[in-house]
Amino acid sequence: MTCSAEARALIDEHPGLSVDSRFQALRLCVPGPDDAPVITPFLLAVAADPAEEDLVRIEAIRLLEIVPLRDDALAAGARETLIRLAEHDEDWDVRSAAGCAVFRLPGVAREVPRMRDLIAAEELDFVRDDIAAALRLMARRTT
Repeated sequence: MTCSAEARALIDEHPGLSVDSRFQALRLCVPGPDDAPVITPFLLAVAADPAEEDLVRIEAIRLLEIVPLRDDALAAGARETLIRLAEHDEDWDVRSAAGCAVFRLPGVAREVPRMRDLIAAEELDFVRDDIAAALRLMARRTT
């Protein structure tokens, strides 16, 4: 699989960078049109790593929202991972970011019933409200 030099550098350099540098590298990355197959698994792994700094995990989630996911299976895998994070992660910021990001991915209409259940089950008001607002925004975009 090929990907842009920027995406390859992000992936290759990530483990050796400081927390601040990892955060900045993710924040400044703009995925290219062919980067999705390589960068998506990397970003999902960063997002799901409880040993990673929360701000870095959240930035990986935010970057997933702009990855050009053209492959249905890849998009479905990304949605599934983000939904699991939104359901079960110990950090409420990560749960909120993951739940909101689901609504920016292709094929999300298939996940709306599950996301409604997730919203109803969320114990923290502000996480529930964030994800519910993302659902409403997605509904407005599609109408």
